[in-house]
Amino acid sequence: MTYADKPDQTVKDALNLAESWQNRANALLTREEKTLQKYMAAFLDNPRDKAVMAAFIDQSFRSEDPERVAGQIKFLMQKYGVPDFFSAGDKLLMRIFLGIGHHFPHVSIPRVMAKMRDDSSRSVIPGEKRELKHHLETRAREGVIMNINHLGEAVLGEDEALTRLRAYENDLKDPLIQYISVKISTIYSQISSLAFDHTVAVLEERLSRLLRTARENCYTRMDGSQSPKFVNLDMEEYRDLEITVAAFTRTLDHSEFVHVSAGLALQAYLPDSYPIQQALTRWARDRVNRGGAPIKIRIVKGANLEMEKVESALRNWPLAPYDNKPDVDAAFKRMIRYGLRPENIRAAHIGVGSHNLFDQAYAYVLARNNHVLEHFSVEMLEGMADHVRRAVQETTGNLVLYAPVANREQFVSAIAYLIRRLDENTGEENFLRHACHLEPGGRTWQYLKDQFLRSLGHNAREGSFRTQDRNAEDFRDAGHPFLEGRFRNEPDTDWSLAPNRAWARSIRGKWMKGSGDAPLQVPLVFSGREVFSGRHAQSVVDTARKDGKEGAHPVVALWARATEQDLKSAVGSAKADPGGWRNLPPEDRRNVLKKAAVEIRRARGDLIGAAAAEGGKVFYESDGEVSEAVDFVEYYSRAACDLKELKGVTFHGRGVGVVLSPWNFPIAIPCGGIAASLAAGNTVLIKPASSAVLTAWVLCGCFWRAGIDQHTLQFVPCPGETSGHILTTHPDVDYVIFTGGTETGLKIQKARPQGLLAAETGGKNATIVTAMSDRDQAIKNVVYSAFGHSGQKCSATSLLILERPVYEDRNFLRQLVDAARSYAAGSPWEFQHRTGPLIRPPSGDLKWALTELDTGESWALKPEMKEDNPSLWTPGIKLGVRPGSRSHMTEFFGPVLSVLKAENLDEAIDLVNATGYGLTSALESLDPREQDHWQKRVRAGNLYINRGTTGAMVLRQPFGGMGKSALGAGVKVGGPNYLLQFMNFDGMGFPEAGALISESSLLTIVQEWETKLFWGRLNVWRKDLERVVLGIRSCLYRMETEFSRENDYFNLRGQDNIFRYRPYDRVILRLHEKDTLFEVLVRVAAARIAGCKTLLSVQAGLCSGAVEFFDTSEGMRFLEGLVPQEQTEDELIGMLAENPLVRYAAPDRVPMTIHEAAAERGCHISRDPVLMEGRLEMRHYFQEQSLCNSYHRYGNLGDRTLLKSRFIS
Repeated sequence: MTYADKPDQTVKDALNLAESWQNRANALLTREEKTLQKYMAAFLDNPRDKAVMAAFIDQSFRSEDPERVAGQIKFLMQKYGVPDFFSAGDKLLMRIFLGIGHHFPHVSIPRVMAKMRDDSSRSVIPGEKRELKHHLETRAREGVIMNINHLGEAVLGEDEALTRLRAYENDLKDPLIQYISVKISTIYSQISSLAFDHTVAVLEERLSRLLRTARENCYTRMDGSQSPKFVNLDMEEYRDLEITVAAFTRTLDHSEFVHVSAGLALQAYLPDSYPIQQALTRWARDRVNRGGAPIKIRIVKGANLEMEKVESALRNWPLAPYDNKPDVDAAFKRMIRYGLRPENIRAAHIGVGSHNLFDQAYAYVLARNNHVLEHFSVEMLEGMADHVRRAVQETTGNLVLYAPVANREQFVSAIAYLIRRLDENTGEENFLRHACHLEPGGRTWQYLKDQFLRSLGHNAREGSFRTQDRNAEDFRDAGHPFLEGRFRNEPDTDWSLAPNRAWARSIRGKWMKGSGDAPLQVPLVFSGREVFSGRHAQSVVDTARKDGKEGAHPVVALWARATEQDLKSAVGSAKADPGGWRNLPPEDRRNVLKKAAVEIRRARGDLIGAAAAEGGKVFYESDGEVSEAVDFVEYYSRAACDLKELKGVTFHGRGVGVVLSPWNFPIAIPCGGIAASLAAGNTVLIKPASSAVLTAWVLCGCFWRAGIDQHTLQFVPCPGETSGHILTTHPDVDYVIFTGGTETGLKIQKARPQGLLAAETGGKNATIVTAMSDRDQAIKNVVYSAFGHSGQKCSATSLLILERPVYEDRNFLRQLVDAARSYAAGSPWEFQHRTGPLIRPPSGDLKWALTELDTGESWALKPEMKEDNPSLWTPGIKLGVRPGSRSHMTEFFGPVLSVLKAENLDEAIDLVNATGYGLTSALESLDPREQDHWQKRVRAGNLYINRGTTGAMVLRQPFGGMGKSALGAGVKVGGPNYLLQFMNFDGMGFPEAGALISESSLLTIVQEWETKLFWGRLNVWRKDLERVVLGIRSCLYRMETEFSRENDYFNLRGQDNIFRYRPYDRVILRLHEKDTLFEVLVRVAAARIAGCKTLLSVQAGLCSGAVEFFDTSEGMRFLEGLVPQEQTEDELIGMLAENPLVRYAAPDRVPMTIHEAAAERGCHISRDPVLMEGRLEMRHYFQEQSLCNSYHRYGNLGDRTLLKSRFIS
């Protein structure tokens, strides 16, 4: 038996009351409200209109230039059409605007903006003194208690947080304001789940100021009676739940607040909320029993679901809220029933926030039956179905309205609230969606009634969906990253969970060394043995701390330096491969590497601790690195197995690889190089940067414990400047993987020009911010990208290029400086610090950047050395940076942000491209036209729209640059082609080629050649042309199925992650006397198919079958006007600087002079053998590019909601 079958008397009374309220509400409707409801009904009937309004609200207030705004409105209306729900008058006005009004923007746009503000004033009260006073007085006469939430610009720094705190204090002093709501994120800008106790302590101090002000100021009601002012804490994202509750209870536990009442909201859509309500109620009952004042709990369903869905998808964490309405409704009523018990509500008063009349009637009847109405309040939102509010209030008396307030200048700050309300109130199952046409007894009424009754008998889960506990993980049951054939990234640690914070403290306890702790001994590992004694030992010191009487940096470890003989012995062992790793099938190697991934998961804490102790890296940063390391191992090992799908091809490792890893990413980058090498079937030597030896040793231990022997993976730390060349120039080393500076990469290449180098090098990365950006979001993204890890990421934002209106926006600059100044630098062991020290005291370009200014420059924020530590610096921001200056063109690799002004987007793009680097680049703009234009023109390997430039993830955003930001083939790390460069391939059979969609002249030619060959013609070239036909068909097929496509391997909610190929502008195909006709024609065809401008370079006087073929009618037709050019080697060398790619048909055909000249100029010589398999040949003619677009707006998906669901949540 269910409530729907046989409701009890309480439920019957609630149903009757809800019906009477609805009838009364309908009778109270004013003419204006009826008109509004008519428009609202039309709006809800057309999902497109919701997308239009979200975009309209979000984009129309970004620029202060009427012409820019007019252009944006015109674009939106032309894209979507005039919304159907507009009144006839509004439609006429909009058509007039589209016809002639946009030509007079200084007249038309202020009127449009005023109309939008006026329409939104029902939901967001104007904050100007006169208007606000009038509204509050009106509501007071109506017996409404106004809960004021003052909106403002995003709180990104501590100056703004304290400004907002003072604004709240002023609200509490205002005699017209009785009750305010406060979000903790508005009074402290640096909330950190990991720094839980520090965060709560700051919030305690600031909440105490508010409670004192509330206690000292009384509100005088209309009847002359007085009551204390009231402070309520709003609930925000899930991650702030525990922090909010702790700050609330700890503040009220202060003796001075024993007799002060305050409240907080709990969201029923979080299963965590009910246990928290129970704990809060027990605490409140104890407080009241000791003579204290009661608290208030405002029970709401929750309004941040869309954003929680996005975060869950992006972080690969379980969705924190319930994912269905029956659970939410059931949890809501469970909390109401518990809260309204007489023994509970006397200590914890209850406000029920909802526009659902069934829920409110149910709560009211329960409170009446329990004789606790004096401690209960009905709560609603200002401006939502006011006729319903009036009807309910006739029964309940006083009623609380939650009322956002924003003045004209701050209206842009209300956009997030309006969009969330739009999402919340238009959901198909939500009561408020139907409020504009509800009639008791009607079909919709019955649907909502049945929904209510079902929820009364439904049991929703209690307790959190987020159960990650790093202390108690059982990796035997770990989720498979290739679940359902789709790779999933390893989840980072959820620091909002108490067990994980305890785990972080245990890492600190283990790895924060003192002067009395014996240093760890880090041995060499080569030729199957560990060696420490007899080698020079180098110290690892914790530069973030000073310890002991002399204040010296603690010595964490000692590592043994490899000698020249050690390095030669290691190379010999790697070449011999006594463990037989290179002979294992890919599936067997994968099985071992999967065990290595498990070991890395187990070692997460030690890797984080080692990176903090050795490099000063904060836990947030290193934790993400561990996840990336796991991803590398899992993905590469699977990718190697997938290569068996290439038909007619055999493959094996190149032999011996050397990984030269950097200090700035001491976990993920070395792991990526090791994992790729091992998965591809190579033996590998790892030489970490001297400042990252300890972390690399901990990492290597994971591979050894997994069963990879110490001949297959050898650990040979040594100083790069004195000993590294022994590895990079050794003739038995088949390739080098390097991550570091461009100059160092070029030195490595020049030292052995013919060597295969895969290098990720530097970047002068830029973020462009246009007038059409969300400026608050831009600042948040830029500050993290520029100053995270003290700017020591190769992907860090170093240039901030502002369109003139943004550059001249004083508020933008003030917020930027405030946010950067508040970005705390210090020891990683103190969790409130957002960034740690530099790896070493600054020198060279970085020292200049931190201490000097160039012509025309000024400090918006001057960096300072902290705590007498020459490695610890606060962020710096330079204004007035001139194009072409040192600050514009030089990579500093530290916490310095150079700000340039651009007149428009094109000028900004030119400034970005002028650096010659091309690693990461970002655009902050909400205008799709600007986004499209930017991504076509900017030259960088990783592009980001409305997102920071750092934090690329395996396969989601494969990482690697263009121009000076890459040496070698430039294949992206963590992408589908990365392993291929560490393998040798042999063509043993027919390549894969399916049906082709597009016609082409090449296809016509090969079809004709097939026919002629079948009938015995072209016999002179038969052997080659038969292979050419297969090769070109395969290239055409792979172009259609792979290289012309934009692939999103994840389809995440709220974020596009596109992997695509961009053809080289120019390619030189160099012919050699040994080249077969097949090797020549397939290269020419592949370059043409890719879309490259091609130079066919022929050695002067070269006589070969291929050259002779070009003189035939078949050859001339095939070349289609491409004329072979005779060139000496010197003439070819003269063209290398302007041509980043030269393609030879085989390694042994590249003269040393060409290798040397290419190394000098950073030109890539592609010399892998030409194969029939187009998947392998076509890759040589493309650069790879990743594009990440965070298109959601506060969780709202815009017009993507009109498409069939494609999201992975």
